[in-house]
Amino acid sequence: MDENEIILENDNGGEEEAKDLIKKLKEKLKKCEEEKAEYLSGWQRAKADFINARREEEELRKEIVKFSEKNLILDLLYLADSFDAFFRHQKDKKIKEEDEGIKNIYQQLMNIFKSRGVEPINCLGEKFNPSEHEAIEEVKVDEKEKDGIIIEEIRKGYKMHNKIIRASQVKVGKFNN
Repeated sequence: MDENEIILENDNGGEEEAKDLIKKLKEKLKKCEEEKAEYLSGWQRAKADFINARREEEELRKEIVKFSEKNLILDLLYLADSFDAFFRHQKDKKIKEEDEGIKNIYQQLMNIFKSRGVEPINCLGEKFNPSEHEAIEEVKVDEKEKDGIIIEEIRKGYKMHNKIIRASQVKVGKFNN
């Protein structure tokens, strides 16, 4: 006789046997339901973990693609620095026709940067922020309002997709009584 089979006999003890059997079956059913709930819960956690892992992997992949050009951009920033130095040098001189061509090339470079999510950090007159600026020198200022304010930009800083890829090198005002 299989323990899952129910055989009822017509004698007086059969009723007791049936009650015992029902009690055992209820206990077994309860145990099976608990196991089922445990397995279901484990499966649901595993499924959620898998979905979260897939989402994290996709976000990481997007981040890698987004910043895959970062090293090339950093190399090209030195070219932009050369243009900036040229324009600073030419600032006081009369602009020649060939200088207009150079300005156009510089503008094309800036457009390429912009299309790749790269933008310069504007810092002149701003409060010094160590996460965006690198202080090269402190300059004595006579006005208290200029204390901690960026007085001069030595080298432009840049952000790529709103993350700093190169801090601005700056001179910061320092007020002394």
